[in-house]
Amino acid sequence: MIITPSNTGSMIAGAGVGIFGWSLALKGNKIPFIKRFYTSERKEKMFTWASGNKTMALLALEGINFGIHGITSANAVLLALGNTVVNVIGLWLYLPFRQRRAHKTRIQATLQGVKAI
Repeated sequence: MIITPSNTGSMIAGAGVGIFGWSLALKGNKIPFIKRFYTSERKEKMFTWASGNKTMALLALEGINFGIHGITSANAVLLALGNTVVNVIGLWLYLPFRQRRAHKTRIQATLQGVKAI
């Protein structure tokens, strides 16, 4: 297969769709209509599960991804692969850093509480 500008554009568009999906997952509890269904507690549970089960989370995301975009044309597959790259970066790079930062914040809050006493 020869990578053409339209194929590259499809991959970039897929990455954009992936970034939009991760943005919705991260900030969905701030959107008024979605706030009713997507609370901060559910978000944290989802990210904790995804961080502990990265392979299963990636399989679920890719099942949805390829189910929506299909495998019937090269452009559809490259669009899905652009989304896949964003999902891998989100699961293996972003979530561990996010959890490490949250853990550090909890430790600092605990230590500040101890200093106050």
